Amino acid sequence: GAANTGGGGGGNQAYTGFGPFNGGSGIVIISYPGTTQRALGGTVTSYSSSGITYWVHTFTSSGTFIA
Repeated sequence: GAANTGGGGGGNQAYTGFGPFNGGSGIVIISYPGTTQRALGGTVTSYSSSGITYWVHTFTSSGTFIA
């Protein structure tokens, strides 16, 4: 599986000699609405939709979320 997707691993193809394959690493995404960022941790981005700002914390490895 591709990195940071949580995609599953491929099965073993014994007749071809390929596999088994590992699954992709996981990802955690935390988002919340607000006019200002209210937490720390991960890679922080923001976006607006319908006049509301959303803050997004993305973790692709071990990390801490502090609210």
